[in-house]
Amino acid sequence: MSSVALTGGAGASANTTRMSQLKETRVRDNVWVWSFHGDGPAASYGANCVAVVADAGVVLVDVLFSPSHARQVEAALRQKTDRPIRVVVLTHHHADHTWGAVHFVRQGALVVSHRACRDRMASDHPSQLLARRAQAEAADLLADVVLVLPSLTLDHGIGLHLGEEVEVWHPGHGHTPGDVFVYLPEAGVAVCGDLVFHGFHFNYQDADREGVRRGLEALRSLDAEVFVPGHGPPGGPELLGQQLAYHDAVEDVVRQGLAEGKGEAQVTADLRARFPGYGLESVLPVTYARVREWLLRPARGGRL
Repeated sequence: MSSVALTGGAGASANTTRMSQLKETRVRDNVWVWSFHGDGPAASYGANCVAVVADAGVVLVDVLFSPSHARQVEAALRQKTDRPIRVVVLTHHHADHTWGAVHFVRQGALVVSHRACRDRMASDHPSQLLARRAQAEAADLLADVVLVLPSLTLDHGIGLHLGEEVEVWHPGHGHTPGDVFVYLPEAGVAVCGDLVFHGFHFNYQDADREGVRRGLEALRSLDAEVFVPGHGPPGGPELLGQQLAYHDAVEDVVRQGLAEGKGEAQVTADLRARFPGYGLESVLPVTYARVREWLLRPARGGRL
């Protein structure tokens, strides 16, 4: 894998001047990963956008938080190929992976997701966009967002045949009800979406306690050498073990905190200390609330 940092290309919106630097990582000759330094809205919360350049066109996986982010990615992509962007795959409904989609829909791209992802986009995004535009830190970035919904949905899995085999699979409710991951069997690459975070705290807001582990097992069953997380740098199969260990550690920290009578502030401080340098500390109050709920629920067995 190789990595190089880029800045916004020609034609980018004035909003891009407020963004952090664009990072590029090539994981195969025809597969690139782009993200922004940081973990706030200007950095699309550290989310990854992946491009698969096939003979018949480009497949993009996750398209970041705004059209401004999407334009920067497209400018970087155009340094590699002039092939059209045929398909956008959304790994789940969260805004940091989806609100850039309108930029590519206007160019004729087909947006693909799980059925539950589309449903959550339709129900949640209008009010979320209104609320986020009222926040100074995101208002400019989101000024030109137009909400679009996937036009093709799946329940279990589909294959895209563009000269590169691109498989899209639903492993069940893990990070969200509408999770999918993307598998490139010829390249040995898995694009994990937010089933995997690397160097970032996991967002449990919509997660299923057992499902996050089932999703990792589904990824482990693939014959893949490279795993691209939803947030953080790509790596090998060790990322799956690290994510599993993170789930175990979070449960242990929250359980111990509850046993000692600690509240949210103390437990989130313990989580920051347990994972120094991790991004997305803003999700830790949700982590505490969700894991506390799971631990206090009548016993069903199992761990996170």
